[in-house]
Amino acid sequence: MKGSSSAEAKLKAVINATRAILQKQTFQESARAIFDYCRELTGAVSGYVALLSDDGQQNEVLFLEAGGMPCTVDTALPMPIRGFRATVYETNKAVYENDFMHSKWVAYMPEGHVVMRNVMFAPLNLEGVTVGLIGLANKPTDFTDEDAEIASVFGELAAIALRISRHIDLLNERTTSLENALAQVRTLYGLLPMCSHCKKIRDDQGYWTRVESYLSEHTDAQISHGLCPDCLRKLYPDYSEKIIEQLNSFDKG
Repeated sequence: MKGSSSAEAKLKAVINATRAILQKQTFQESARAIFDYCRELTGAVSGYVALLSDDGQQNEVLFLEAGGMPCTVDTALPMPIRGFRATVYETNKAVYENDFMHSKWVAYMPEGHVVMRNVMFAPLNLEGVTVGLIGLANKPTDFTDEDAEIASVFGELAAIALRISRHIDLLNERTTSLENALAQVRTLYGLLPMCSHCKKIRDDQGYWTRVESYLSEHTDAQISHGLCPDCLRKLYPDYSEKIIEQLNSFDKG
């Protein structure tokens, strides 16, 4: 099917790529499957999928397919947003160059990079912003506008996979936070050893701590201090009733 552009081949590749989004466990696995279907359908030999770094200055490569050609570039190194790939981030559209090694863009290639006869980039767009790209290269014949349309569709599928992956990560973070909160609540439901005289609480390590210290450590409660009416009467018998009356009046107001 390599290089095929028939409607049946396109539909089959898109369906398989969509299934990969649902079946794969991680975005990198989904992206690899989507890339492979796109590469096979367009007839490209080499390529990669990369995401924009948090600072928006680099491409971070998820994987590189050299297509059996020699490549000594360290894929762990981020790629600056410059040269031909920068046009994808500027336009949010697929672009291609069929005489890459004689173009002005070749000046940006790092030493040891795969020799590229031709190159095409398709964006991963989320809410109108390009957050990554699919790179394709070394098709035996020239890339065409039809290839660009095909790669754009697979770029959209990769963007959907990325959105789903990020939502799952966020959900997992919130689930973890909720589990931690529930664990803290459960500690307050258990039997807490408390000194009958000083009212300190013994923690799980056997240390005795003040009640407010224990609550501050195990909950999000902020502890403030005051005196209850009974203690007011005991400590300040001459002024307690007046203070209590003023406090009650303040609360009602």
